[in-house]
Amino acid sequence: MIRREVLIPPELVEEIAEIVDKENYLILKEVFPSIDVKPPIFLSIEEAEALIDLAVIEKKKARLKYPYYDEDHKKYDQSHEEKFDDIQMGIYEKTIYYVESAFKKGTFDHLL
Repeated sequence: MIRREVLIPPELVEEIAEIVDKENYLILKEVFPSIDVKPPIFLSIEEAEALIDLAVIEKKKARLKYPYYDEDHKKYDQSHEEKFDDIQMGIYEKTIYYVESAFKKGTFDHLL
């Protein structure tokens, strides 16, 4: 199995490792075996897809937790917007950016 190095900042690796541990995502356990894992991170294409899936799931969970994040919504709540944006611009966008940087851009568009 060919793996590529994915340059992910330590704080993002830590956040991902905590999610993998908490949710028991077996497909990512080899890459993130504990919450203390440190970069560098090496991913196969299957693991890269799973990591993109994790980011997408976290964004969807944020939409469920903070449904009033959109200022056009009649029940708009600024705290919802801030919390949603933390996830959107945090784990979601950063994970996709770093994974796509190691693989061909557009490889994971079907997962988004």
